[in-house]
Amino acid sequence: MAPGHLPPAGPPAHVHQDSGDRGNIGRKSLGTKSLGAKSLAKTSVLDKASIISLAKGTRAQQPQESDEVPWHAIPTGEEVVAELGSSAEDGLSTAEAERRLQAFGPNKLTEVEKISFWRRLWNQVNNMIIGLLFGAAIVEGALESWAEFGLILGVIIINTALGLFQEGRAEKAADAIKALLSPNATVLRDGQAAVLPAEALVPGDVVLLKSGDKVPADVRLLSAVNLQVQEAMLTGESVPVSKVLHPAPPPAGLGDRKCMCFSATNVVSGQGRGVVVATGDSAEIGQINKMVGTVESARNNLVHQLEVLGRWLVLLVLAIGLVAFLLALLHADQGFKGAFESAVSIAVAIVPEGLPAVVTIVLAIGTTVMARNNAIIRQLPAVETLGSLNVICSDKTGTLTKNEMTVVALRTAATEYTVSGVGYEPVGEFAMLVPDAAAKGAGDGAANGNGTRSHPLDGAQLTALQQLLKGTVLCNDSSLVKERPGEVAIAIDGDGAADGAAADKGGKEQEQKAPKAGGAVRYSPLGAPTEVALLTAAEKAGLPPAAELKAALPRVGTVPFESEHKFMATVHREQDGGDGRSKLIMYVKGAPDRLLPLCNSQIADNDLGRTSPLDPGFWKTQQAELSSRGLRVLALCRGELPEDTDLSVLSPAWLLSGGVIPEVAAAAAAEGKPPPPPVNQLQLSMVLLVAILDPPREEAVRAVGVAHKAGITVKMITGDHALTAVAIGRMLGIVPGAEEVAAAAGPAGPGVATAASARRPSAATAVSVITGPQVDAMDDEGLRAVVMGCNVFARASPENKLRIVKALQALGQTVAMTGDGVNDAPALKAADVGVAMGITGTDVSKEAAKMVLADDNFATIVAAVREGRRVWDNIRKILIFNLPVNLAQGFSVLYAYILGFKDVPLTALQVLLVNLLTSVTLGLALAAEPPEPDIMERQPRRRGKRLVGKLLLWRMFFVCHVVVALVLGLFYWAGRGSSTPGGGYPLSQQRAEAFNVLVGAQVAYFVNCRFLKLSCFHPRVFFGNRVAYISISLVAALMVFVTYVPGVNKFFHMSGMDGIQWARVVVATAVVYAIVEIEKALVDPLFMPILRPVLAAIEDHTPEFLSVRTALHAGSKKLKSACSGCAGGGSGGGGAGEGVGPAAAPVQGSPARRQRRGSTRAGQRAAAAAGPAPALAAPSAALSAVSEVDGHVRLGVREVATPASAAAGAAAGAGDVEMGQPQP
Repeated sequence: MAPGHLPPAGPPAHVHQDSGDRGNIGRKSLGTKSLGAKSLAKTSVLDKASIISLAKGTRAQQPQESDEVPWHAIPTGEEVVAELGSSAEDGLSTAEAERRLQAFGPNKLTEVEKISFWRRLWNQVNNMIIGLLFGAAIVEGALESWAEFGLILGVIIINTALGLFQEGRAEKAADAIKALLSPNATVLRDGQAAVLPAEALVPGDVVLLKSGDKVPADVRLLSAVNLQVQEAMLTGESVPVSKVLHPAPPPAGLGDRKCMCFSATNVVSGQGRGVVVATGDSAEIGQINKMVGTVESARNNLVHQLEVLGRWLVLLVLAIGLVAFLLALLHADQGFKGAFESAVSIAVAIVPEGLPAVVTIVLAIGTTVMARNNAIIRQLPAVETLGSLNVICSDKTGTLTKNEMTVVALRTAATEYTVSGVGYEPVGEFAMLVPDAAAKGAGDGAANGNGTRSHPLDGAQLTALQQLLKGTVLCNDSSLVKERPGEVAIAIDGDGAADGAAADKGGKEQEQKAPKAGGAVRYSPLGAPTEVALLTAAEKAGLPPAAELKAALPRVGTVPFESEHKFMATVHREQDGGDGRSKLIMYVKGAPDRLLPLCNSQIADNDLGRTSPLDPGFWKTQQAELSSRGLRVLALCRGELPEDTDLSVLSPAWLLSGGVIPEVAAAAAAEGKPPPPPVNQLQLSMVLLVAILDPPREEAVRAVGVAHKAGITVKMITGDHALTAVAIGRMLGIVPGAEEVAAAAGPAGPGVATAASARRPSAATAVSVITGPQVDAMDDEGLRAVVMGCNVFARASPENKLRIVKALQALGQTVAMTGDGVNDAPALKAADVGVAMGITGTDVSKEAAKMVLADDNFATIVAAVREGRRVWDNIRKILIFNLPVNLAQGFSVLYAYILGFKDVPLTALQVLLVNLLTSVTLGLALAAEPPEPDIMERQPRRRGKRLVGKLLLWRMFFVCHVVVALVLGLFYWAGRGSSTPGGGYPLSQQRAEAFNVLVGAQVAYFVNCRFLKLSCFHPRVFFGNRVAYISISLVAALMVFVTYVPGVNKFFHMSGMDGIQWARVVVATAVVYAIVEIEKALVDPLFMPILRPVLAAIEDHTPEFLSVRTALHAGSKKLKSACSGCAGGGSGGGGAGEGVGPAAAPVQGSPARRQRRGSTRAGQRAAAAAGPAPALAAPSAALSAVSEVDGHVRLGVREVATPASAAAGAAAGAGDVEMGQPQP
């Protein structure tokens, strides 16, 4: 994307005066159109007018942005050179280059401020709970209670160290991008080629490019000879781009600007020359660097909720401490110091000292489990966020697919074949498609559901297929590398020479997964991915390895591939019978539209010895049908050359002229005569069409199904072509087919969806593809109106990805974004969970992400979501366990004052011991709880869902008072006179009994908390968590240890208990267990209907700084507004028969009705009043349902396909889709 040339959404950027030496420089805020000036106001890049002004040293007024022609749309490169005041032949003079270097600055990226260690340390301790612990430690120190002081300080240190160790957070993204830039460049200065540091380049410099170079700046090409550039890091496209000189349309996406080369991309073949049009931050890589540096990471829900919880705890501690101080001072007649110490002991009892450490450990356990499953968490809170995801935006290449081009179909004049297997490993089979009627008597064939069956090949059919596929191996310059673990990969090139395996010169770096155990062979491509796919298909058909076949049929002539002609040809000498005679066979492989005019016949009945007249209409139809499925189509032709053919004249021109020698044709043209007929007419026969695709991973298909079942919408955002993206989307189940759309519509028609369809985004959402230029044409409101109704975005730029993520977040969605290229970094950082690829991912994407996939597999994300949900459940269990018992500790002392007890039942040291040993120990056992069986069948929890919810608040009240009643009751009983049965114990034994009742109650309540709603009067309580047995045993041992060991019990103000006291402790433990289980059965039907309106009223009057739902409300308002816009035709108006645009009829629906929590509520149908969004008039969408699941609002948008929309959809991809072009 040339800087400063996006269509404006608001007022154009204006020139302003700058007091520096750059003079009158127009700057455009990066993403002003895409992101809104507010979001990235601090970041700016030079626009085209400013670059020209600085290059020429003028102060020309910047034109209106809409009048500017982008660099890639200027008709010729020479005009670009003229605009920049340079020379295509000589480049810039040294003096002029120095002047421009002073004006533009060096060709390097602006560095982003890094986070220092001290700042990271502050981030760890800057929360309310840690602050509360600091306050408690200071007070204990002031009172010279050094044991309590040391224990609390130890908790703070352990928690902080855990956080720093697990995250190791550093902002290295800018440095990683900087490392991608070319260190040197070949430049024309004063008419001479010179190698200079890339930082010295300025706009107007003419650079020379060759194979193996890294492009040093954004360049408009002046010449190109077979120039191919790998741009996957910027565009996500899996194959190298063949560069051309003709301009691209002004709104063309980044991947379609083929007359441009972009900084930090790699030249994989050919050579070229171009003029620099943008350097440093103004280049594409610079704009991404700016976005990475300025985009703020999404705030984590868990961190926010713990912060709010800390505020509530501070208020609670202060209030209860104040009440306790006054009671102790005025009611218990303690002195000021005694009352203050009592108040502090109660406050310390309530503070959950172990909670921060336990939560951190829970998250750390989650990261360990995920790491074992190839998901590496870089930031601890991201573990919890994974559990709340309801949208996963995934890249296509390498994540949903293997990034391994695969032959999936063949078409000959007689037969259509399908090919199984995915990737470069030659494991798979060919099958022949036959009509159902023809297959009935032909054996067992697999039905395809479209009137055909896949029939296995017999011996004769397989032999014929092998002969047909020979040409795909012989007319091929790539290799399939086989390597066993511990071996050096060796490949045989086209000339039979051994060569070490190198990086793939096409596509993203083609790294395979680690070999399986047992010495499995690893397959890697050496060369162009599409050619390697042909080699794999040939081996699946049973042909010998390429090296053997090429040795048996030596190559004697070649017409190399050129992007201008889009074909290559090879000539081979083949033995003709057993009498020693040979013949010359030519194979031509390339784009079908280029090869079809060269043929005059076609192979008949799959027999190379038989031909029939060419049927061009048949081949064009077959090519169009395959291309419509998003497949790359190559054609293979074959012809026999006369023995006396002069192979030295082989060239594209010779082939295109049907065998006329170019020199003879040129001489005739000079004399004004038509070219003479060839001496030997070139006779080529069409052999077959090959359909190639980077198909989805099998495990990704299954993972998408699991995600949909879990209520998670999967969206594919890719830089690839529109039709290819839709084809992959259909295979994955992201894009429904026509049958699913009809089933989703149901008998109610296209305007109404059932509750089931609203819960199935893959079926209820008939999604077309939206391209990057279409996204560019929308404002933020328009994008929000359609983003929930589209699951495939193609030709997406970095800004598109970032805007899509922000639009989803504005609608209240919790979003994960995957990516591996530099272009993905801004969106990765902005997403709630950015997921980078560990194998193919750049350092930039990894540093911007919160999670890295070690295996680059989408299925790993879904497994991580499951673990994230488990972590959330376990954190809730820990809170529901810890907070009630902490309150019980403090309230035991508080109620002792209120009831006029002479002595408190628990001392501050006893309370700290319970907090730090029993609570933490049992809390860690809850952290190890396995996931519930239905964890991936629930809908995602709503954004901003409270950790401290209704159940926790109720349990804090209920369990706290049950435990307090038992502790105080038994403490009082033990302290009665000796005449009372079971009484007459000294204070140390009373406190020992109160302490052990408290600990026993915690153990019982711990078992209750293993299942929040399910009954624990069930055998399942004995299984699933071995750590629980260890924890309970450890706590029981500690109870005995601190009660009976001399010195220890005295330190904790206790002494040994007798049998009666232990019996009361056991009974109290059983009572707690039974009462909580009875409460479980009654809480939903009896208590919650009473509590909901009370707690809702309290929440409505809660100050913002104590509320967790402020952000949720903002997202909900935007979502409701988007619902209305979507219903009004935000993605194109009404469906067929419903009207389009403003006149569309309102969508009818059933009245809303309240249902129990967890059900789907269909209602609140929005009127279709708004007009169609820009550039999306073709796909017609209707709002089918607005449902709420667990309080989370979801959209069900169904798209109604019409002939007009289909045609327009194809037109939208025109210029994008390049099916049928070879990628050798």
